[in-house]
Amino acid sequence: MTRATLWLMIPLNPLLCAWVWIGRLVFGVGGWFMLILIPVVLVLLVMLLITTALAFTQDGSPKALTGFQAVAQVGLWVALLVLGAAMPDFGDTDESRRSLLTQVFGYSDALYDASFTIALLAAAAALVGWLVLLLGLTAGRRRLSA
Repeated sequence: MTRATLWLMIPLNPLLCAWVWIGRLVFGVGGWFMLILIPVVLVLLVMLLITTALAFTQDGSPKALTGFQAVAQVGLWVALLVLGAAMPDFGDTDESRRSLLTQVFGYSDALYDASFTIALLAAAAALVGWLVLLLGLTAGRRRLSA
């Protein structure tokens, strides 16, 4: 699993960046957040490029993540998947406020708010997952070089 997770970073990290940016369109949810999220997704892409580069430049052969690093990476991917699906969106009219939950169960303010709460929790989980992964990747380097 640790080796596969390392190699899956190459296709999944950019794919999940795109998912966070426009994944909601799969569920018929699209609006202003597609423009608003562009700088956020660019920062996310840089963050994931950093951890991918650190992962591939670790010492050891064959190349693989540690179990801790792999769990952090998979947790990050799950959080990004949830974020891309749960992010609500809005447009120029009140009827354009949509989310995955409102598309499935019908619109209500409570479902729209729940979608936003889920998206915020997923974003927080993704940030924590990335920080844990970064810590795991840099702590391993210090131990190896000491």
